[in-house]
Amino acid sequence: MEELGMHNEPQSVMDPALWRGMTQKRFTRRQTLGLSGVGLASLILAACGSPSTSKSSAKVVGSSAWWQAQKLNHVVNFANWPYYIDLLAGKHPTLEHFTSTTGIKVNYYEVIQDNASFYQKIRPSLAAGQYSGYDIVVMTNNNPQLGYLMQLGWLIPLDHSMMKNYDKYAGPLIKSPSWDPGNKYTMAWQSGWTAVGYNNQQVKNPGTSIEILFDKKYAGKVGMLSDPFELGSAGLLAIGVEPASSTESDWAKAATKLKQQKSDGIVAAYYDQSYIQHLKNGDIVVSMCYSGDIFQADLNSKYKDLTLLLPDEGAMLWTDNMCIPKYAQNPLDAMTLMDYYYDPQVQSVVEYYNDYICPVPAAKEELLHPTGWNKAALASLNPSIGLPTSVTADSNIVFPTPDRIKASKSYYNFKDQAEIDAWNNLFLPIIQGA
Repeated sequence: MEELGMHNEPQSVMDPALWRGMTQKRFTRRQTLGLSGVGLASLILAACGSPSTSKSSAKVVGSSAWWQAQKLNHVVNFANWPYYIDLLAGKHPTLEHFTSTTGIKVNYYEVIQDNASFYQKIRPSLAAGQYSGYDIVVMTNNNPQLGYLMQLGWLIPLDHSMMKNYDKYAGPLIKSPSWDPGNKYTMAWQSGWTAVGYNNQQVKNPGTSIEILFDKKYAGKVGMLSDPFELGSAGLLAIGVEPASSTESDWAKAATKLKQQKSDGIVAAYYDQSYIQHLKNGDIVVSMCYSGDIFQADLNSKYKDLTLLLPDEGAMLWTDNMCIPKYAQNPLDAMTLMDYYYDPQVQSVVEYYNDYICPVPAAKEELLHPTGWNKAALASLNPSIGLPTSVTADSNIVFPTPDRIKASKSYYNFKDQAEIDAWNNLFLPIIQGA
């Protein structure tokens, strides 16, 4: 598969990591994935004290009758990651527009630094059958915490009758995903790839395979990620196995390949988000990477040498998902806001700021030719961001082409804590030096 094309305009742009403050903070969550000491068995025991649900259909949380009984309270409490929504002069244009058109006030909290710690924050309330303080939370599919929330019944099934924008505009990458068939509990916020990034001045013949990460000619100059779920998935792709359908036997083979890579002296280090700075500095010339980091680096003329490669074997697709925690006090307001973000005009404003994989393909045309309130919003963001909207609209990293969609791979969905432990026992020692 060919490398992803980048845009060369404009030439004098401030480093996006500086003018958005987004890159480092956005991904620090990944170094903590899988390291939480809370097992599924203990969580199920904790949940046993939760109030039982009445058999009456009107009281079955998330049922059609239950949803019909809900009323708007004109307020919603939304928990998200830092620097992950449009921002201008301390305000969020899309949230301002939402409130002006619906009368629903949004209390927006940038409180999620990583999935594990945020899960620990809301878990006691949910286990006690109490409101967590949030009506919408954003959780990632490539770690156990989202699965815990589903398996323990701590998410409210969505009201699909209120997902009109979603049904009309959601893209194929995030509709009925493997981690939530039929979108029973989740709607994507944004997505990204874990792929390969390289310096095109130092790597002249990169090829199209993930084997570039295992090539001895780059010994000591290869970066790998310190997240065991990402590392193990890369190992599986390298041995030709789809992570989503892999077995524990496959995991062991992938671990063997990764151990050999390490013993051959190919790996410079196992990095958290700091890999991008080492790639920029030239300490490493090829690395596992997150697609948004390479896209944002390429916007700065200083880092035009960095190129993103989606290997023939595929690239791991991760998604941050909006969901409604059980006992939410404003679920109808939450559903209204979640579907609002699938309006192409709204998503065009978010995407211009974020530069991740857009969940709404139709937002591309709105970026190029805004038709409503978003025209003024995009114009106001432009001086702050310093880029024409076409840079985002024309990127096949933000709006994937069919071959990019085909290359996207799903993570393994762990069935129980024993599988999570088995995975970590294989891949964490590689990262930690054992």
